[in-house]
Amino acid sequence: MRKTVQHSSAEIDVQRIISDSTPFAVKEAYRTLYSNLLYLPIEDSCKKLVITSAYPGEGKTSLSINVAITIAINSPESRVLIVDSDMRSPRVPELLNLDGRVHGLSEFLAGIDAEPSLTDTEYPNLKIMTSGACNANTPGLISSSRMKKFMEFCENNFDYVIIDTPPINVVADALLLNESVNGYILVARADYSDVNALSDAAERLKSAEANIFGIVLCSYDSKKSGKGYGRYGKYGRYGKYGSYGYGEN
Repeated sequence: MRKTVQHSSAEIDVQRIISDSTPFAVKEAYRTLYSNLLYLPIEDSCKKLVITSAYPGEGKTSLSINVAITIAINSPESRVLIVDSDMRSPRVPELLNLDGRVHGLSEFLAGIDAEPSLTDTEYPNLKIMTSGACNANTPGLISSSRMKKFMEFCENNFDYVIIDTPPINVVADALLLNESVNGYILVARADYSDVNALSDAAERLKSAEANIFGIVLCSYDSKKSGKGYGRYGKYGRYGKYGSYGYGEN
């Protein structure tokens, strides 16, 4: 059974977003992940990556934001876009203190907006596509021709597109993006995620013939676990996908 640990508060999650006060070790961990992204087997000039998890509360949204920020900081010549595709329960505006009422992905996919509405950030090369208004027909919107048009827009205007999706074991939204993206990164949280749920998520992606580029283990404390750097306890079985540990962020 999946653990019933309560998800952390929004205030704590906001504190996990990279800022000037973020510990060096955490920033360095994200730089390591960024370095690995540079060598992914992707020939496209625009790398389109989905970051998802098995269930809510595992850190996928904060990791999506932090990966995009890290790319923007370390590669200022690269154009980076965060896409909040969770049109059921969006969290990107909350974690970045944005106005959640602005038009975003759902308005474009529904044909309300002729062009994608992007939000600027403090980083000149980083923009955000919020989810927009919640929509009950999310699968229909993601599967529409408008989604293909949006991905073409991304390919023409960005070098990196980081897409935050709903948990893969809850709804199928992430899987519906498979033909439009290069691959997936799964997120798990130490002392929270369940290995069987993570295995189910990986199997769902494999059944769809999706590329799994790696699994990121968040909130990993090597001192607490008593294991050395680079060993992730029960998640070690996923070594074939690659694995990264990320301190208290």
